[in-house]
Amino acid sequence: MGGSRTMAGTKPGRCRAVSKSGKPCGAAVVAVSGMCAWHAPEWAERRRVWSAKGGTARSNQARAKKQLPAGVLTIDQLRGVVGITIAKVLAGTTEPAVANAIANLARAYGSLSEAAKAEELAARLDELETVAGRRGAS
Repeated sequence: MGGSRTMAGTKPGRCRAVSKSGKPCGAAVVAVSGMCAWHAPEWAERRRVWSAKGGTARSNQARAKKQLPAGVLTIDQLRGVVGITIAKVLAGTTEPAVANAIANLARAYGSLSEAAKAEELAARLDELETVAGRRGAS
């Protein structure tokens, strides 16, 4: 990139850099240097920004986040998300890594929901035992 070689006699409006294979780049010129965005030394900082942004946007976390609706999901909504994700993986429109992330999150979400239900039942049982104890004492 920074040390790109140039080739004489390239097509007008095309990058004059030479690829690693020795062939002309051929991408559209965007810089004063007569090179494309990938070879122009003056675009190095822009490439770094693009690279960082692209890596973040392609992360499993970012892809999974795009799949989920905002807010807390009910168990039925979660089942729907998992079902849709399975269909998208089978259709080839979602990567299996995204489906794995969603499946892991769904398992964790289900476990938390079950734990919350158990806590609620324990609290209700304590309350009933307290009420029953008062009645038995009277």
